[in-house]
Formats: sequence, structure tokens, C-alpha cells
Amino acid sequence: MQKAFRVADRPSSEVYKSNVISELGFEDFQAAERAYRVNMIVAKQSATSGAVLGRVMAQLKSMPARYAPGRDHLLFYPALLNELELQVKPFDSVIDKLHRSNVLYNRHFPKLAEGTVGPAKFYEGVEDLLRTRLVCKYMDGPRFVCEDLKRFCDQNDVESKFRELSTDAGYYAWHYYFRVPVELMLNGAVVEKKMWVEIQLSTQLAEVITTLTHELYETRRALGPAKNNNDWRWDASSQQFRSAYLGHGLHLLEGIIQNLKDDLLRRPAIKKAGGALHVAALHEPRGETTKDAAAEVGEKEG
Repeated sequence: MQKAFRVADRPSSEVYKSNVISELGFEDFQAAERAYRVNMIVAKQSATSGAVLGRVMAQLKSMPARYAPGRDHLLFYPALLNELELQVKPFDSVIDKLHRSNVLYNRHFPKLAEGTVGPAKFYEGVEDLLRTRLVCKYMDGPRFVCEDLKRFCDQNDVESKFRELSTDAGYYAWHYYFRVPVELMLNGAVVEKKMWVEIQLSTQLAEVITTLTHELYETRRALGPAKNNNDWRWDASSQQFRSAYLGHGLHLLEGIIQNLKDDLLRRPAIKKAGGALHVAALHEPRGETTKDAAAEVGEKEG
């Protein structure tokens, strides 16, 4: 019989933090945090100035022309993409994440579950130590970006992966990850590691609700699986109910908006050019006419 999943049997976040600090070879949290902060300053500088991020950025800037030819403004918000500004995950958040994955949500505790990362390998294993966000205008944008980036990274031997996230809490996004080489100071020596960079991709509407409800999400996530139940699904006055179903409702609305956008881009537009009647699909570059449409016009004129 499978052992019952009891959070009460596991170490608290404070006890786990103390164990991790000891495993990493530091006397206290402050010393471990200082070492982490120095390493991440260097890692961020290496990633920002490195060739991999530069090539990824160039690929991102070229995507709008492939997403909607002739209408480069339809993919990203804002339409003109600036350089990626990398953020560093706070050390406290790193420890909390290890505690959630290795303790709170780990059914194999005290063993590490497959795919989880132990404290000794968190620099190369935790996927969002360096992270940034991109906002797309439409619901199909994040997936388009991930699939386009994956083809590019595969062709250029850059290790990468991506996944979509859709939760009961109403969170909808795509996360893309790629590795960059960095130098770290570990155990008194400088070593080269491959660190993940995370790009979180969402839409304009999803970004609004995510920003508004992030603190609520963090509080609920820290409770662990045993203290979460489904009572909130029937409590219309609770913040969890309102935020979750607002997220689901906005996702539905985004789907409707995307369908309308797709219909409009496919709909032929009638326009006059030089006194002759021309038919051009809206998704094509402005000023161009499809061969089929031109042939049709020619037949009618003949």
C-alpha cells in the first residue's frame, strides 16, 4: 500500500532552509546568500554579453515578420521589442522552490523524485535563476514564439525546451528555457556551468490578471497540496474563486479575440489600384496581391 501523503511528516521551510545551507557548506543563511548574489551578478553579466543571448534576441526580433507578414505590430506588446532584461531569482525564493519540489510536493520524500533538483546542483538545475518576460498580443503568440525559438536553437546547437502552463488557478502561459555558459565560484574554485534562462510568455489580458493575483498565488502555493481543497470553487466571495475564474474567463475571451483576428486576416479585402479592382488577403504584406486573386481579376477584366 502506498504511504499516505502527509505534509505534517516533512520538515518545515525553516528547517529545510537550515539543512540546505549546511549542505552547501555555509555557516548561516547570510553567508550563503552573499555567495549566491556574487555568483548571479557574474552569471547575469556573462549571459547578457554572451553570444547565445544575442542570437536568441536577434531571432525574437525577426519573428513578427513571420507571424503576420506585412503586419509586424501584431505579435509582441509593445510592438517594438527591446533587449531582454534578465532578472535574478532571489535566494530565498530558490530555497522555497527546492522545498516545494523536494519536500511539500514530493511523494517519494525523503528521496528525490525523478526530474527534481537537489541543493548541490541548483545552479545548473533550477530553470529560472535568470528569467525575463515577454508579452504577446494574441493567444497564439506565445506558442508561435516557443516553436520558432525551438527550431532556431536546434539548428544552432543551443540546448532548449519549452512547455505550456494552464492551471486550475486560471494561470495561462508558455515558458521557454535555453542554456547559456557562465562561470561560477564553487568550493573556492572558478568553474564553468551551463545555466538555464527562462522566458515567460503571456498575453496582454493574462499579464493583467497575473500581476494582480501573484501574491495570492504565492500564498496558496506555499501551503502545499494537503492544505489545498476544492471548497473555494463554490465560494464566490473568496479571492481564490474570483481570481481563478476571472483568469479562465479572460482565456476564453482571448480565444474569441484570436478567432476574430484570424478570420479578419484571412478575409479578402477589395481595393482599387490604378483604376482596376484587386483582391488581396489581409494577412499578406500591404501592397501585394496573391497570384490567385490577380488571375481572378484578370479573368473578369477579360
